[in-house]
Amino acid sequence: MTIWLIDDDDITNMLHNLLMQKEFPSDNTVIFNLAEKAIETLSSGINLPDYIFLDINMPIMDGWEFLEAFSKLENPNLQKIQIYILSSSIDPDDFYRSVNSEYIKGFISKPLKPEKLSFLN
Repeated sequence: MTIWLIDDDDITNMLHNLLMQKEFPSDNTVIFNLAEKAIETLSSGINLPDYIFLDINMPIMDGWEFLEAFSKLENPNLQKIQIYILSSSIDPDDFYRSVNSEYIKGFISKPLKPEKLSFLN
């Protein structure tokens, strides 16, 4: 299983990466500090993730802009990727927007905790 963490906060990435290593030691976690780099990697179609945990509030390209760019990629294998918003946002609009997105499987409030990852196998 490959998991991508897309978040501009280095400390958050470090903590979430440690959690992933502890909970899923045999799996691969990849960190992107810039959503644009994640889109570039997805565009290549190589080493696609099984799961993406996506922050909303990031500079240059935020989570919503990432999803817009994601929707324009033309690789049928991308449909297999499960995307979860992972955010500290308390804006109800962000939650409702994520619920109504065809690409988002769920909204998880930061920080990640083992019990919030029970759906990963």
